[in-house]
Amino acid sequence: MDRRLQQAAESGSISDFYALIDENPYILENIDAIPFVNTPLHIAASSGKIAFAVEMLNLKPSFAKKINTNGHSPLHLAVENDHQEFVTWLLRLDPTLAGVKGREGITLFHLLVLRGNVDLVVQCLLTSPECIQDVSVNGQNALHLAVMNERFEVLQVLTGWIQRMSQKNARSIEYSVLNKMDLTRNTPLHLAAYKNDHQMVRLLLECRMVQRNEINGEGLTFLDILRTEGQLDEGGELEQAALKTGCKEAASLPKPTKTYDFFKSPITFWAYCSTHTRRISSDTSDEARGVFLIICTLLITATYQTSLQPPGGVNQSEGHAVMKQTFFIVLWVSNTIGFCCAIFYTYSLLPARGLLTLWFFYIGASLCVSYALGMAVISPQPLVFLTACFALYLLFPLYVLMEVFLRQWRRHQTVTPDRNLSWFWKV
Repeated sequence: MDRRLQQAAESGSISDFYALIDENPYILENIDAIPFVNTPLHIAASSGKIAFAVEMLNLKPSFAKKINTNGHSPLHLAVENDHQEFVTWLLRLDPTLAGVKGREGITLFHLLVLRGNVDLVVQCLLTSPECIQDVSVNGQNALHLAVMNERFEVLQVLTGWIQRMSQKNARSIEYSVLNKMDLTRNTPLHLAAYKNDHQMVRLLLECRMVQRNEINGEGLTFLDILRTEGQLDEGGELEQAALKTGCKEAASLPKPTKTYDFFKSPITFWAYCSTHTRRISSDTSDEARGVFLIICTLLITATYQTSLQPPGGVNQSEGHAVMKQTFFIVLWVSNTIGFCCAIFYTYSLLPARGLLTLWFFYIGASLCVSYALGMAVISPQPLVFLTACFALYLLFPLYVLMEVFLRQWRRHQTVTPDRNLSWFWKV
């Protein structure tokens, strides 16, 4: 780098910088062409010259993510030289800089965690929330680093923020971050036990999604580490707290099954049904799914309304439908089949398989009970029709599954199944 450019960056002189550009318009291009180099932005970051750095970012945004020969980005140098205001300004201009990886995969966010800078840690989380998922070359995330470097206040911020996330896939992100294993298969909870830091241990145990019984690379659980290392507190309060939260020794846990055991197992009929249902949902585009869900909603509304207001009305004195019993039976059967189909197809078309799907199952079940009671009240023989309705609820989905998937199963069979492996013997 030109010595005059280096001096301009150190002093923050924008006028001297443009004088050099006037002499050589390609001065920045020549620097940018080098893969690993100290750019003027690195020098300005080390000196804390905010105005010069902002000017440089306007001209060469790529410099902000450039790594020098020591494996540091400009913001890494700013943090190491305690230029907090410099880091704040540049993060406001480009929040993605929090995730720029330097030496050993340490990002700016990781470096802030290591140094215990709570204010900037919070700023990174608010402006670039995805940085919480970044890991170093050792497989360690921000929680690992906070535990290893005894940054309890930072760990409080991290766990508190993770449990308050409301962004997309927040639940899965919370689980993966809290239970992330490094290269030695240690989670943050394992490391807290090795560090004998009771504050951190209690804080992590309070997180509902922390897995207490994960086995690390040495075959030990969190409770094993506490006991084998002789790190329990005098009154045994920590051990009691751990036991109350479900912590166990590795010897008492069932032998974990390997993933390949699942794929080696024969495909049963019910596994085929489940896979086929998921394929229907995944193969349906979002636009088509939206249209089908609207149609199913209209069908549920129309069929449910029939249970409240049957054709011809009801007898005011007794509350039964005025139509003849034969017509009512035909109406009841066809309407109930349509209602069941609409509920079943709505469940199949839901894009997610998780908490929302479980909620829909409960809502759908409650709606089915309400529908059955409504049809029973207006029927000529309430008890008989109520019993028949619930029987149909149980038999109809089973029949549909058996009819549809059995045909698909037979169509795709190319060899005669072994008697011991056939789905028929598994049902």
